[in-house]
Amino acid sequence: MSSTVDPILRLLEVTRSITGVLDLDQLLQHILNQAVEMMKAERGYLLLLDPDTSLPMAQRLQVRAAYRLGAEDLLDEDFSLSRTAILKVLSGGASHHSEDALREPNPSHSVELFGLRSILCEPLVVQDRMQGVLYLDSRIINRFSPWCREVLPSLASQAAICIENAKLVSQREEAMRQQYADQVRALEMETWKNAMAAFVSIASHDLKGPLTVIQNGLALLGRRPDQAPPEDLLQDMEVSLLRARRLVEDYLDAAALQQGQTLSLRWENLELHQLVQLELAQVETHLHPKKRSNFSFVNAVPPDTWVYADAMRLRQVISNLLENAIKYGRGTISVRLYPGDEARSWVEVSDEGPGIPLDSQDRLFDRYFRAEPNSSVRGTGLGLWIVRQVVEALGGQVSVSSQPARGARFSFSLAVCQPASSTSPA
Repeated sequence: MSSTVDPILRLLEVTRSITGVLDLDQLLQHILNQAVEMMKAERGYLLLLDPDTSLPMAQRLQVRAAYRLGAEDLLDEDFSLSRTAILKVLSGGASHHSEDALREPNPSHSVELFGLRSILCEPLVVQDRMQGVLYLDSRIINRFSPWCREVLPSLASQAAICIENAKLVSQREEAMRQQYADQVRALEMETWKNAMAAFVSIASHDLKGPLTVIQNGLALLGRRPDQAPPEDLLQDMEVSLLRARRLVEDYLDAAALQQGQTLSLRWENLELHQLVQLELAQVETHLHPKKRSNFSFVNAVPPDTWVYADAMRLRQVISNLLENAIKYGRGTISVRLYPGDEARSWVEVSDEGPGIPLDSQDRLFDRYFRAEPNSSVRGTGLGLWIVRQVVEALGGQVSVSSQPARGARFSFSLAVCQPASSTSPA
């Protein structure tokens, strides 16, 4: 160091600079850089001890900062002298200094290979607790003057205190992060429990209706074993059975998807107009006569429109969207087809209801989310989530568009094809 620079003032300047660094990794590198600069060393590294005291001392060494030295160099056999010096410092708790390592008895291969002359190791100690070692070296003989050997312990002592403080800050932040994570998990668990309680209640209610129809129908048939069953009774039972089956399939799909499983698909060419017509008839038949008069249904999908999909899954999507329109919409419920790109078209299910709040539209397809949670309309919050999962499994996308008092339009894309096509969608 230049004689014009007071080493004490320089030490104070360095200690002030390291005191303001709280991030542990940044602090360690900053300490090492400042030490190398002050002592005019050529290389250096800072090692900390693993807190596991059951390990041998040599295995506890961890390189945490390096200056012109890779962390992997510590494991190289060529650094046996350096390791020996470091272990002496760790075991004895005192500084180690070599003025000319090449002239010392039995110099190591690393000293000869790299031409090391000056080596300076300083322990990092706080309240008699060994934290690690600060190591510096140079190929210049007697590079580290007496004032270096006098100043470095003070720097190391202040550095050890800063390292201890940084560790405490890091531990406190980690504890706070863990506490926050525990609170988030507890909140998520409570939310999940409430959602599941509501889900079980609503699912039981939804299944109760069709199962009651089937139960009453069977009871009526049992009382009239010699008479032909009325056609409308059989139709009601069939509709209710299909309704119950679809509800169960939705719940099973939801459970499977939440466990990370994928939906099974059976690809085939499907005539979309006919499939939509079946779903409209199914939904209309299921409606109570008093509510049926509030709706009209339009199948605006052109006949002979062919798509490539899974029939059961596609009907599941359309059914859920139609039932959603009936629950929250009114007036005319339409199913239309719009062109997309060369490979896909968009199917739109629209209603003339009150619409969906704008701030809820981005979350409509989230699991358990309901745009109007306090509404008298019952729902599990799974229907639209399942729609999104199925559509994406079919390789498509789903979207919603709505304005207040102007209804809602749900759209999803499907792969289109010709009747004779047998290729799968991209």
